[in-house]
Amino acid sequence: MSNLISKTDYLVWKDCPHNAWMKKWKPEIYNALPPSEFDQHLIDTGSMVEEEARKLYSGGIPIEGRDEGAVNKTRDLLEKKTATIYQASFSDDKLFAAVDILKQGKDGELYIYEVKASNSSRLEEGDKDIDEEHLFDLAFQVYLVRKAGYKVGAAYLVRLDKEYVRLGDIDLNKLFYSRSIDEYVEKVIPKIERDIPIMLEQLGSSKQPNGPCGCIYKGRSRHCTTFKYHNKDILKDVIDYSVHDLTAVGRSQKKLQVLIDSNVYDIAKISEEDIEMFGEKIQKQIRVHQRGKANIDFEAIRGELSKLEFPLYFLDYESFNPAIPRFDGYKPYQHIPFQFSLHKLDTIDSKLEEIEPFFYMEKGDPTPFFIDHLEKKIGRVGRIVVWNRTFEESLINKNIALRLPKYAEFINGVNSRIFDLMTIFSKQLHIHPDFHGSASIKKVLPVLCPSLSYKELEVGNGSEAMNTWNRLVTEDMTKEQKEELKQSMLVYCRLDTFAMYEIWKYLMGII
Repeated sequence: MSNLISKTDYLVWKDCPHNAWMKKWKPEIYNALPPSEFDQHLIDTGSMVEEEARKLYSGGIPIEGRDEGAVNKTRDLLEKKTATIYQASFSDDKLFAAVDILKQGKDGELYIYEVKASNSSRLEEGDKDIDEEHLFDLAFQVYLVRKAGYKVGAAYLVRLDKEYVRLGDIDLNKLFYSRSIDEYVEKVIPKIERDIPIMLEQLGSSKQPNGPCGCIYKGRSRHCTTFKYHNKDILKDVIDYSVHDLTAVGRSQKKLQVLIDSNVYDIAKISEEDIEMFGEKIQKQIRVHQRGKANIDFEAIRGELSKLEFPLYFLDYESFNPAIPRFDGYKPYQHIPFQFSLHKLDTIDSKLEEIEPFFYMEKGDPTPFFIDHLEKKIGRVGRIVVWNRTFEESLINKNIALRLPKYAEFINGVNSRIFDLMTIFSKQLHIHPDFHGSASIKKVLPVLCPSLSYKELEVGNGSEAMNTWNRLVTEDMTKEQKEELKQSMLVYCRLDTFAMYEIWKYLMGII
């Protein structure tokens, strides 16, 4: 059974045949890098959502393993007219698929439920509401279940309803939204039927595919996990920063293809003619890289910073966004604010003051304590400096105002005073070759303030912060272990606000 091609293998192959070959024949390379904190969070979330969805279809019998025994047990349970099976397994001796939730009707028809930890809405049915990968995932299952000799009554996508608001105990019938997508499944099954023999031939050979993988025509964010391995001979010295890293180039795929087909991978070698085919933002990124020095619009930066009024508050939030709403008033994936860091500068010549931070370690909803502490510490006048205002303003503050209306006036006042320091970089008023086209504070800080870095921190990014807090409030730990993690979180969040101050100070120094 270990040689079977799974549903996951097919989806990987569909995205990049080279990567799928590596997964099958050289798993030590395919799995060389452990999942990032963010990726692991997605995996854990998917498992948790599936476990919760099973409660909608209770009484099912779980199938363990991914082997011949699992397939045989599934067959036996179906012969015994078992109504519900979790992870029912099917194979045709070449392919394998496990169904999240399988229900058997009285007439023997099978109903397939594929659980996804994504948001949807009962109000938005249509083609655009169906992710292509989800569609092919479900269609592959239907295809294989039929090949195994069973009749499929219907195929459902089970997702979280993004409009659901928790009030009291979780209402599973409102939290989850099941939608039959048979019409769309039937349209793509012929494509799967054409794909299967090609995939089996390619993955059946131990000979590594030649040449670069198809991801060479995609932007960096869509590269397969073994992209560097397959393309190292052509990308060479620019494998970590190439034309694939041009800002949002994935949305300009035809233009990227022009460069790739001309064997232009190094941003430094893009011709003036080819530069002209891109929009202004990418043109600036290319030219700054080719000149090897920063491009700074001093007048525009001066205009932006003139909007600031003292005292200045440098503010940063941390939050956790569980798929299953944890507290009343929350929707799926709505952010729970559990921490903030705050620095204050009274005048341009005064000493920076660190304000008492907020960090919540109890099991209840932190929001009332979070917003109460913020109201006491931030004052009613002066600009509030953040990095990426969408997060603090929209994802956190506006939702707090909805959950706790008594704070709405205060929150609206905070939002009206926010100044987004990232704007100077996202608008390309200050561009540096070493930003690599990014306006992330993780990219900007080490270039402008090289003495500061996130690299040595125990908690070094938002995903790590989010997962660390979740562990603190859900896992059994000693008091000492909790305190150690808390201190790591405080150090990380404090650096975010101090970094904004240092970047502001740098900008003031150059204008």
